[in-house]
Order: sequence, then structure tokens, then C-alpha cells
Amino acid sequence: MDDAGGRIPGGSGRYVLHNGGSGTQKVVDLPGGTTTGETVVTRARTAAAVWGEVMWTPGSTQGSVVGKHLKTGQTVATVATGAPCTPTDLQAVNTWLYWSCGSTAGVYDRATNRKITVPADNGPARLADGFLLRENRTTHELLLTDFHTGTPATRTLVKLPTGDQNTGGSNGRWAVDRFGGHIAYLNGTYGEVSIVGSGVPASALAQTEARTDVVPGSPTKANPWQPVWQLNKPAAWTLTLSNSGGTVVRTLTGSTKGAAVRAAWDGYGEDGRRIVGTYTWKLTAEPRDGEGPALTATGTTTVN
Repeated sequence: MDDAGGRIPGGSGRYVLHNGGSGTQKVVDLPGGTTTGETVVTRARTAAAVWGEVMWTPGSTQGSVVGKHLKTGQTVATVATGAPCTPTDLQAVNTWLYWSCGSTAGVYDRATNRKITVPADNGPARLADGFLLRENRTTHELLLTDFHTGTPATRTLVKLPTGDQNTGGSNGRWAVDRFGGHIAYLNGTYGEVSIVGSGVPASALAQTEARTDVVPGSPTKANPWQPVWQLNKPAAWTLTLSNSGGTVVRTLTGSTKGAAVRAAWDGYGEDGRRIVGTYTWKLTAEPRDGEGPALTATGTTTVN
């Protein structure tokens, strides 16, 4: 991924978006446990965003945005955002797509097909779950626009210090949790960071990606089945494995690391005996923030 002068504008789960200084844009797949990834997309640099397994880029008609699946390369959606231009900035979180043309900006809600106009200025802006955070470089205000109901409402979250101690980037003195919840900012006291809540309810728990394939020769104690479910926020989870008669033979529990469920099953039942055959798995995940219902997912796996 060497490309002098490049930067990483974002990523999601195992995928990282890289804008090279040469004008080349890449998406790199970094599976769990690896430090070197595989480049799955190479293209000319444009506005782009990655969420889950989908990359969003400007379409061929004004204001359209196209989503392509990073594993298959197939187009999964084309949305008319209402943007009066080819977007110069795209960001994606859950069902929200943010676009900016510099002087105008908006959010498209893919869940309801709503087009929501949000404020735009020359300061940096970051999309989060149900809200947009912007910094007004003239007034030094950190502005939060809550749009989760479809009607945007903007308020001043905090007034930042006039003197910017961080000169390493346009928004280097504040950060937002894209999954909702909190905003962190440098408060002007050297070495100190303040954290405040957004006050915006987070979206319901959802799956953005899953890898449940069985590696050849597994599961065994030395080489267990290691499925991963990437969620949109942290959760506590239970994974059950049941035989063809519906009897649960093994139960695994845990909490997400970040927002990823990572389980491991060695092919042994609760009684410690090796079992062979096809088994139904069921994942139940409870959101740790208490917002929304539990998430369930099911499938099968085989023990040889």
C-alpha cells in the first residue's frame, strides 16, 4: 500500500480505505490476526466511504451514489441522494450516507429513503450514528446536528479553545465515536481531554459483516472454528450449537472486542466428547448500550 503522501480517511471492520498521494484509491482487506492485508479495490481517487462490506462512491449521474460489495464486486444499491453535484465528500455509518459539495451537504437515510439537508461550511465534518459533528473554524464552536428523526436540529456542543494545540490535521483536536455516544476534544489544558455525550439515541444493533466458513481440517482443539460477526456497536453475546434434533450441545458466551463477535468452537460438546455432523448455530447479541432489541443470526457448521 506504499504511496507517498497518502492518508486513511476511514474504514469499517476488516476493510481500510486508503487515498494515495499519487491519486490512486485502494481498499485493503485486513482479516483478524494479520498485519498485512490484501488490496481488493484499486481505482482513481474520488469521494468514497466504506461501511461493512460495501464501498460507496459517486455514480454516473448527478447526486447518485453507488454501493458495491467488496467481496463480490457486484453493485448492491444505487441511491439518489439529492446532491446538486458530484459529492466531494462521502461518509457512511449504519444506514446513513453523508454527502457534501462544499457549500451544500445532506444525509440520505437508506432505511427510510429520506433526504435530509444538513448545514455545510468549510470546516471539517464527521458523520456519526444519527448526527453530524462540525467545527466552525471562525467561531471555534463544535456544532452537533441531530438528524435521527428526519428533522435536523443544530446546537453548540462546546466552544473550543482559540489556540489550537494540535497542528497535525484539520480535526486533530476532536474525535467522535461513529457508533454513537461520545465526543472527545482537547479542552485547552495541556495533556487533558474532555469527553461529552451526544445525547442522540444510537441505532438498533445490526450486523455489518460475517465470516462463518469452516477452515479445512477444523474444528479441532488446535484449529477451532472461529466465526466473526462484525456489528455496528458493542454487545454481549451467546452462541449456541444444536444437533439435528434441536438439542443444544454447546453454549459459548462473551462480549465483543470493539464491535466484533469473535467465538471459537473446537467441535466438542458440553460433556467433553467429540461430536461429528452438521450443527445449527444461533447467535444472540444484546446491545451493551441498552438501545434497541437483541440481534439474532443463524446458520450451520459441520464437524468432520
